[in-house]
Amino acid sequence: MIVRLAAGLVLGVWVAGGLLLTLSPVYPAPGQVVEPNFIPLRTIGIYLANLDSGFWLRNLVGNLVLLLPVGLVGPIVFPWMDRWWRVLLASLALSTAIELTQLGIPDRSADVDDVLLNVVGAMLGYAAATLLRLGSGRPGAVVQRD
Repeated sequence: MIVRLAAGLVLGVWVAGGLLLTLSPVYPAPGQVVEPNFIPLRTIGIYLANLDSGFWLRNLVGNLVLLLPVGLVGPIVFPWMDRWWRVLLASLALSTAIELTQLGIPDRSADVDDVLLNVVGAMLGYAAATLLRLGSGRPGAVVQRD
């Protein structure tokens, strides 16, 4: 029970901080174009071509880690997230909601690649939790049912 409460606190603080960052207006530097992208892998290509740029690297890493805790501790907090595909669907829904909301925020835009990276991050979190569980000798379900 204490583990679930602690995990819930971590997840809640992380998601609240992420929402604050992603749903607040930003003011891009001159030359940084902010426009919607609905073409998969377009922005990821820009990220990969500019790994020497702190701006693009922060965006790449930020999108990967934004929903990582959903996969890492989400299954502890929400027992229904005990399967990889449920984590995938939950992170897809949350990320899509964030991106669609950004369409109405000044200097923000929706990007399908942000959704892809957010979901990959959540799945990396789930994979890490699975490896930790297997390393502990408990290969069963992510959480014990109450």
